[in-house]
Amino acid sequence: MNRFSRLHKEQLRAVAEPIWRNIIAAARERDYARFSRGFSNELLGKLSEEHFRQSCEDFPVLTTIEPDFEYIDSIYRENGITFLWRLGSSRYAGEFLGLLTLQSGDSGMEITAVSVS
Repeated sequence: MNRFSRLHKEQLRAVAEPIWRNIIAAARERDYARFSRGFSNELLGKLSEEHFRQSCEDFPVLTTIEPDFEYIDSIYRENGITFLWRLGSSRYAGEFLGLLTLQSGDSGMEITAVSVS
């Protein structure tokens, strides 16, 4: 049994939303320290500050994500849960998909994946 199995979907969403809001705000501000808060060691190894800054240049929608978003759903896995969000951009037309995965770690919940597409 993992830590998530004891919580209801709405309880988990209540935990994930402030995390997601922080990630969006930090991306808009290009603040890597804030953006990467709560990342697992593995994710920190994959998404360095240099990679983050290059992603902001190569994929500018990251820095123009609107602060309001819509929760779509969540997907449970053995050790974690992935949240899906519908996003808009202040600069680009259309909708974007946000993904946040939280996993049970030694020190509690940690972020193991984050993306916008």
